Formats: sequence, C-alpha cells, structure tokens
Amino acid sequence: MTTSKRTQTAALARALAEMAEGGLAERIRLEQAARVIVMARRAAELAAAGGLRLPPVSDPSVQAVTEIARHWDATAVTAVEYAETLPESALDRLLRAAPAWAAAFAGSTAPHRLAA
Repeated sequence: MTTSKRTQTAALARALAEMAEGGLAERIRLEQAARVIVMARRAAELAAAGGLRLPPVSDPSVQAVTEIARHWDATAVTAVEYAETLPESALDRLLRAAPAWAAAFAGSTAPHRLAA
C-alpha cells in the first residue's frame, strides 16, 4: 500500500469514527463557521483595497462576524482550526449572525438604480 493510500485510509477511518460517534454535525458547524470567517476576511481585504463597500459596523450581525473574523491569524492556523478554538458562545453568535451579515453585505454592494 502506498503512502498516499495509507493517508487516505487513515483519514477515512477518522472521519467514519467521528461520524459513528455523532461528531458529524459538529464538524459541519465548524466548517460552516470557517467559511464565514474566510468570506469575512476576504470582504475586509477587498474593502481595504477599495474594491468593495462594506455594510455599516453598527449593524449587530456585521459587528459580530467582523469581530470574530478579525482575530483569525491565517498565517498561524487554518480557518477550521481557528473555529475549533472559539468558545461555544462565539461560534453560536457567528453562525446566528452570518445570514444577516450576508444580507447586509449584499445590500450594501448592490448597484444603485437611478430614478426614472
């Protein structure tokens, strides 16, 4: 068996064990949180470069997502690893705020229509 197949087999065995122990839902939550964190970071970088307009930070959902994403050091850990370190309350706050954050963000970047 090659090293690649051993690595794949070990990864599959870990994933199956996690699923059998009921950890799949938690893994999915962490991956969702990581996606939000990455999107928030990318949005902030685009805004800093002048290519994007962010919604106001006064919006509680924007504040929650921005605050949590700002503390991620992408050079030190992956977004999933960072999400794993978040307290449960912060993870819940991030995931609750994400849909409203995305809606506020989408609204702030929509093209403006001119009155007829």
